[in-house]
Amino acid sequence: MFSTISLRISLIMITIVYLSKYNVVYSQDIQFSQFYAVPMFHNPAFAGSAHAPRGTAQTRLQWLGLNANYQTYYVSGDTYLDKYKSGLGFQVLRDIQGSSVYASTQFSFFYAYEIPVSKTFTVRMGLQATGVQRTLNYNGLRYPSQFNDSTGYNPNIGNYNSGIQSQLYPDFSAGTLVYSDRIWGGFSVQHLNTPSQSFAGAGKDNLAMDFQLTGGYKIPLSQRKYLAYTEDKSEVSITPTFHYKSQGKADQLDVGLYGMYNQLMGGVWYRGIPIKHYAPGIPNRESVVFLVGWMYKTWSFGYSYDLTISKLTAAGPGGSHEFNITYIHRPVKHHKPMRRLPCPSFYKH
Repeated sequence: MFSTISLRISLIMITIVYLSKYNVVYSQDIQFSQFYAVPMFHNPAFAGSAHAPRGTAQTRLQWLGLNANYQTYYVSGDTYLDKYKSGLGFQVLRDIQGSSVYASTQFSFFYAYEIPVSKTFTVRMGLQATGVQRTLNYNGLRYPSQFNDSTGYNPNIGNYNSGIQSQLYPDFSAGTLVYSDRIWGGFSVQHLNTPSQSFAGAGKDNLAMDFQLTGGYKIPLSQRKYLAYTEDKSEVSITPTFHYKSQGKADQLDVGLYGMYNQLMGGVWYRGIPIKHYAPGIPNRESVVFLVGWMYKTWSFGYSYDLTISKLTAAGPGGSHEFNITYIHRPVKHHKPMRRLPCPSFYKH
C-alpha cells in the first residue's frame, strides 16, 4: 500500500505546476529563519556592513517528516572599500523541492553606499542585480491516475509530459538601512521588475514585489564596552528583533530576541500574525524558532530549529533545520574603530 503522505505531496506538486501555467497562483519567496545571519539576502544595503571581508554559508532543510525534500543552500561574500565608503558583495542560492522536481539557482551582485549622517547614525543604500534559473523536471512528477488501492503507484500508466523545462530571467532589488551602535532598522523592496516565473511564457505568473522591514535594539547587560578590532571580546546583552515581509496577499512577521554571553548565543522567535487569519478557522501562525550559536575567534556557528505550530502539524512535518557558518576576516593592522551594526549577523571581528 502506497504512503498517504507521499500521495498528498505528489498531488500538491501537480497542482502547483498546473496552476502556475494558467496564472492562477503567485509564487512566494524563499525564507530563512536565521534572517539576521544572511542580511544581504533580505536587504542589499547590508553589503560590506561588517567593514571587513566576510563569508557566509547557510543551509535550510524544511519539513523532513513529509519526505518532500525542501532544501535550500546559500553562499555569500562581501567586503567594504573604506576609500569609497562602499560595500561590494555576491551571493549564490540553490533551492530544491520534491527531489529536484522543481529547482532554482540564483546568482546576485550587490553594491551599497554608506553615509555617516551624524556622530550617532549612519545611513546605507544598496542595489542588487540577480540572474535566476528555474527548472521543472516532469520525469519526477506523479499523477493521480497512476495510483490505485490495489497496486499502489504505477509509473507506466498514462502518457504525460517528460523531460526538463528551464527558464532564465533577471531580477532587481533595492534597500536602505539606518543604524547606530544600539539600534538598527532597514527597508527593502525585492523584485522591482516583477519578473515572470511562468514556464508557459512571459507575462504570466509574475512574481509580486516583496516589501521587507527589519530592525532591533541592543540592550547591554554589562558595563564593559567593545569596539571593533580590539582584543576585548566579552559581551553580555539581549537584543529584541523583528522581521516583517509582505508579498502580494501574503504577509509574515518574525518577532523575538536573542541573547549573547561571551562566545555563546541563544534566541527564540515567533513566526505569524495572531490577529490575522488566512481564512475562517485558519489563523496566521507558522512556527516558533529556537536558536543556539557559538563563536570561535573570527568564526561563528549557528543552528536553529523551527517548531511547526500551524495546522500542518497534523501531517507530521517534523519541523525545519538551519545551519549557518560565518567568517569575518580580521585585518593584521589595527584600523580606527568603525561603528558596528548591533545585530547578530555581525559577530565580533
